[in-house]
Amino acid sequence: MKLHFLGTSGASLTPRPGCQCRVCTEARGKGPPYSRWGPALFIEDENILFDTPEEISLQLNRAGIKRVNHVFYTHWHPDHTFGKRVFEQLNINWGGLPGHRNLRTTPVYLPPQVKQDFEKHLSLMDHLTHMEGLKLITIQEIQEGEPVQIGSLTVKAIQMENPSLYVYLLTEGKKRVLLALDDTKGWKPDQDLTGVDLVVLETGWFEVDPEGKLLLAPELPLRQEEASFEETLEILKTLQAKRAILTHIEEMNARTYGDYLELEKEYQESRLTFAYDGLIVEV
Repeated sequence: MKLHFLGTSGASLTPRPGCQCRVCTEARGKGPPYSRWGPALFIEDENILFDTPEEISLQLNRAGIKRVNHVFYTHWHPDHTFGKRVFEQLNINWGGLPGHRNLRTTPVYLPPQVKQDFEKHLSLMDHLTHMEGLKLITIQEIQEGEPVQIGSLTVKAIQMENPSLYVYLLTEGKKRVLLALDDTKGWKPDQDLTGVDLVVLETGWFEVDPEGKLLLAPELPLRQEEASFEETLEILKTLQAKRAILTHIEEMNARTYGDYLELEKEYQESRLTFAYDGLIVEV
């Protein structure tokens, strides 16, 4: 399997518009790997895309990706869904003339709770249904644990502690990759997920910046709602994965690409890498 990290930020991009902190200033001047766009992951083997952030059309062009054959959604949050107009860009024959690219239809896979949440929040399902009517996509509801076979790859959705979110287990031969791309708070992975060849996890929030300055107010609700970096490390211990890549890296963490390289050295025993836009990993 070849994984291409198209975007590695979370809800806040790096650089954040208007922000003049050292992280955003450096990212604005240098671009990737210092800058980060919205969360998206691409599996090159079968042209499978996980999530569509607002920048997804730009990300696909930047990565030189010519075709998206399948799209899976992990949950409804805007940073993972608001680029869904990409199906218009990918599939419409705008001119309708012979010789133009033919209209394509992309299967879009939604686990049960994701589908329900799309129906409740932000008119997400209304937009997808509209595009299905235009034959740009087909909406495929999949059940938890139900194997979806795409070429040589098997994809399974597994519901997390937060019922709105799903992890995806990818299997190809004896290789297993686990994608837990956001909101791992309170998640206790099942025993049969341990020992995967690669796990991709959200990074989580940090208590202090590299100089020891407090980053989060003590009363901030995020502390109870989102996993911290320390909680992510505990999940890694449970999973005992052969390799880990941490993504969904927020600008609010106040760390540059260079800071994350230093953290990799500090946590060598955890066999972790911090993702960056454009990172390609083969398993």
